[in-house]
Amino acid sequence: MDTGRVEAELREKLSEAIRQLEDVQARLRGAHSASFGEQAIERESDEVDEKLEAGAIREIDAIKAALERIEAGKYGICTSCGDEIAAARLQALPYTTLCIACASK
Repeated sequence: MDTGRVEAELREKLSEAIRQLEDVQARLRGAHSASFGEQAIERESDEVDEKLEAGAIREIDAIKAALERIEAGKYGICTSCGDEIAAARLQALPYTTLCIACASK
């Protein structure tokens, strides 16, 4: 496995996830309308943005952990059973910590 290529891809994903998080947080910090009707709609949008924010934070944390595993030489090893994670799984989800068998449990 070419961990150099994977690391570069993860760093790119990390940058994109951070940009998305910053965009969502900027929207959440934005001012609300004076109109109560518009505020209700904006609050619903805030709920969606809060879920997007939480998802982005989880993704950022997972990517950072994968980068740490690369540095430690443990990338591609299941954190549950210690077996190798299949290359196809890592390609689909490069920051996964579990092999298919452990993820299925």
